[in-house]
Amino acid sequence: MNKWLKALLYTVVALFGLFVVLVGLVLAIFDPYSFEDMSRGGICERSGDVAPQCAMPPESAEKVLAALFACDAQFFKILDEEKPVFKRAHIVAHPYNLLDSSDPRISVVPFAQPVEAYGLHLTGYAQQALPGKSDYAWGFYASEQPYEVERALETARNDAPAANPRAGAFTISASDAADFPGTRLGCRVAGASGVEDLPSIYDLFLSRDITTRHSDKFDLFVASVIKTFSDFGR
Repeated sequence: MNKWLKALLYTVVALFGLFVVLVGLVLAIFDPYSFEDMSRGGICERSGDVAPQCAMPPESAEKVLAALFACDAQFFKILDEEKPVFKRAHIVAHPYNLLDSSDPRISVVPFAQPVEAYGLHLTGYAQQALPGKSDYAWGFYASEQPYEVERALETARNDAPAANPRAGAFTISASDAADFPGTRLGCRVAGASGVEDLPSIYDLFLSRDITTRHSDKFDLFVASVIKTFSDFGR
C-alpha cells in the first residue's frame, strides 16, 4: 500500500477515535433528558406504557413527607424514588473545605413551584452535614406557619411508615432562612444515629441544568478544592 494511502487511513482512524472520545465527553457532561418529564407518567407516555415504571403508582410528595418523621436513612431512599414529583430544580451545593470535617456541607434546593403535600405548600429542601461530629440535618420548607404545619401533619403522622420515630429528631419551627419564609420541618441527628452520611444532593433531586449529576459533582469537588487551598493560605 502506498505511503500516502497508509497516512490517509491512519488519519481517518485517528479522527474517528477523536470523534468517539468527544461524543462520549459530551454525553458525560450534558444530560440528554434535561428537558424531558422524568416522572413515571412522562416515561410511560414516551414508552407507550411498556416501561417498568408504568406498573408503579404516580410519585407522591405525601409519601416523602410521611417518611420524614422517622428521621432515618430510609427517607433518602424514598426521596430518591419519588423525586420527579418535585420537578426539576436549581440545586445549590456550597463548596467546603475537604480537609476540615467541621466545615459544614450545605445544600439547598428551592423548588420552581410549591409542591403540595397534606395541604402544605413545600417551597424547598435543605440539608447540612458535619461529618466530624456525625451531625446531620435535613428537611423541607413550607410557606405555612408552624401551627398550620403542625395541624396539617396530624394526618401525615398516621401515614408514617415508622411506628416509633426517633424521639426529638423531628422538629417543626419558624424558618430563619430569608429565601424560605414560613416553616422548616425536618430532622437533626447526631452521634450513633444510624445515619452515617447524607447522600449527594444531585442524587436526590432532578437538576434543571443541562449538565449531568456526575459533572455537577465534579464541579462541586473542584470548587471545594479551590476553597480548601484558599482556607489553607489564610
